[in-house]
Amino acid sequence: MDQRKTGAFLAARRKDLGLTQQELGEQLGVTNKTISRWETGSYLPDLATIPELCRILGISVNEFFLGEAIPEEDLRAQADRNILDLWQADKDLRRKKFWSEMLGGGGTGLLVSMLYAPDTPKKAIIIALGLAMVCLGWYFRARLEKVRLP
Repeated sequence: MDQRKTGAFLAARRKDLGLTQQELGEQLGVTNKTISRWETGSYLPDLATIPELCRILGISVNEFFLGEAIPEEDLRAQADRNILDLWQADKDLRRKKFWSEMLGGGGTGLLVSMLYAPDTPKKAIIIALGLAMVCLGWYFRARLEKVRLP
C-alpha cells in the first residue's frame, strides 16, 4: 500500500464531491488537520474509520487500499490480489519477527549462561557473541516497527 497514492486519491475524491477538509472531518468526527495528514500520506485513518470514510467518498475499501478507482469488472480480481498481498506481507512480517526474537532470546541465553561459567578464554568470545545477538535482535525489531504493509 502506498500511503501517498491513497492520500492523493482521497483528496481527489473529496474534491470531486465538493467537500472541504473541514466538512469531511465533521462527518467523520475528526479535525481538518487529520484529513490533511491522510491526504498527504503522513498517516492513515484508523481502521474503524475506513468503512465510513469509504461510504462518504463513494469508494470501496479495495479502492482505498489500492489508492485508485477500480473498474467494476476488475473489482473482484483486485480484491483477491489485495487479500493475497496482505496475507503474504503478514506471513513475511511474522517470519522476521520470529527471527528477531530468536536472536534476542538466544543472545540473552548466552549472556545469562556465562554468568555462571568458569573463566576461560572462550567466555569472552561467547559474551561478545551474546551481546552481538541481542543487539541484532533489537536492531531487526526496530526495523520491523517501520515496516509498511503493501
